[in-house]
Amino acid sequence: MFKGIFRKTKPETNALTTLDKLNETLEMLEKKESVLLKKTAAEVEKAKEYAKGRNKKAAIQCLKRKKLYEQQIEQLGNFQLRVHDQMIMLEGAKATTETVDTLRTGAAAMKAMQKATYVTDIFLLLT
Repeated sequence: MFKGIFRKTKPETNALTTLDKLNETLEMLEKKESVLLKKTAAEVEKAKEYAKGRNKKAAIQCLKRKKLYEQQIEQLGNFQLRVHDQMIMLEGAKATTETVDTLRTGAAAMKAMQKATYVTDIFLLLT
C-alpha cells in the first residue's frame, strides 16, 4: 500500500553520462588488471627464489597465489568485454535515436512545405 507513496524516483539517465561512467569503469578495470599482472610477476619471482632456497612449500604457495591472480585477471578481462559490448550497444542506440529524430524533423519540414504550397499557386505558375 505504501510502496507507491515512498518510492524514490529514478533519475533520468543520459547516454553521454552513461558512456562516461562506462569509460571510467573500463579504466578502473584496466588499472586493476595491471596491478594483478604485477602481483603475478612478483609471485613468480618469489617462487623462483624459494625454489633456489630449497623451500618447496613456500614456492608452491606462491604459484597457487599466482594462479588465483591469473583467474582474477581472466575475470576482469570478461568484465572489460561486457563493458565494451555495453558501450557499443549504447552508441548504436544513440545513433539510431539521433537518426530517427533527424528523420522526424525532416518529415515535419516537408509537411510544412507541402502545406504552404497551394494547388492554385501551382496552376497560376503553369499558366
